[in-house]
This record gives sequence, structure tokens and C-alpha cells, in this order.
Amino acid sequence: MLVLLGAILGRSAAAGAEAFPTDAVGRLIIDDQRLCTAFIISSDVRQVPDGFGGRSTVYENWLATAGHCQGGTLVFQQQSQAYTARVIGFSAGRANGGFDVMVMSFVSDKRLPALEPAFGEYPQVGDPLMLVGYGSRALMMRVGPLLRYDERGHMEIRGYASRGNSGGPVLIPGTRRVVGVGIETTLDKPEGASFIYCILATCAVKPPYTAAHIDRLKGLANFH
Repeated sequence: MLVLLGAILGRSAAAGAEAFPTDAVGRLIIDDQRLCTAFIISSDVRQVPDGFGGRSTVYENWLATAGHCQGGTLVFQQQSQAYTARVIGFSAGRANGGFDVMVMSFVSDKRLPALEPAFGEYPQVGDPLMLVGYGSRALMMRVGPLLRYDERGHMEIRGYASRGNSGGPVLIPGTRRVVGVGIETTLDKPEGASFIYCILATCAVKPPYTAAHIDRLKGLANFH
């Protein structure tokens, strides 16, 4: 069953602000047209030449999103701040030969909040998981139980991912621990209809949505 933002706010106050780790989540604007969600998984200090013979401190921030959110120009936007990101690498694993997840980076003049990759942590069937992602206009949170691991090792979660939610973090509710990256949702379309039909007729989405495990990021980014 879906739990929208208003319902989530009714969860135990004991979880506090840690239950809503939205400070590390932002919109990913692709070629000034498409929209996905991305999240910061690490923020590392760097010393770089300042152009005057000295050194300046900057922070290299590592982002994760869905593999199909690639494009020529990638801009990570959080409220009034926007950063141009560059692609670091991809993790393969989809049945059609595509990519599950993509890792990017950008530089900022201050350390930014990051989520905590829960490497090696595999939720059990029935465990609640929270997807955080941007819809067309607002940040959305949905909680649903893990249904199963499919033949690719991906998590199928009861719920659906709206347009723009792709690439959002899948978290253990009440924590900053991210166990997955939202990569797919299921379209409700007539049997035998092509995806072109869905583009024209705007097919509805239905449960479940699919997430790649966070372990897919191993070897693609620095984590400190």
C-alpha cells in the first residue's frame, strides 16, 4: 500500500529528521528536457591549485541515479543551487543490455549532505522500503514492502514510481541507509500494445517498481 508524504509525517517522532533524508536528494535535469532523481552518496575534500600559487579546498560530490538517465548535459539541482555533473561510470546488469545505475560527480565549495550506502545489507521479503523521488512538481516519498528479488537480483517493491522518480534512493525507513536505486516501474498497457502506444496514450503505471541494489555502485565511486 502506498504511503504518501502526508502519511509518512505521521510516523513515530522518534525517528526525527533522520526519517527524511531529503537534503541529499535532488532533481537531475537531462539535456534541459528530461527529469530524473539523483542523490549524493559521498562528499570528499580535495585540495586544488587556486591559480595564485596556493591551494584551495573544494569538495567532490558523488551522485547516483538510474542508468537510463544519461544524456549530453546533466544538471543536479537542489532548491536554488544547480551543479553541472560529469559521468564517472555505469553498472551493467539489465536483461536488454542496458545499464542499471550511473555514477556522476560535481564540485562544490562546501561539504554537502550524503546518504549512507548500505553495502552488503539485503532487506528480507516483507520489509518496508522507502522510495524518495521527484514527480513532475514535488518531492515524493512512498513506502511499500519488498515483494521479492528477481532473476537479475533486483528488488521488486510494492508500489509504483512516478515520472521523474527514476534514480531515486530506496532507503530503510527512519534512516539514511540507502539499499537501492529505483530503475524501473511497470506500465499498465493492453496486451500486445507497443511502447509507442504508451507514449501516445499515456499508459498508467502500476505496482511493483524495481530497484537495483546499492552494491551495484561498488567500484564505481569513492566512499569515505
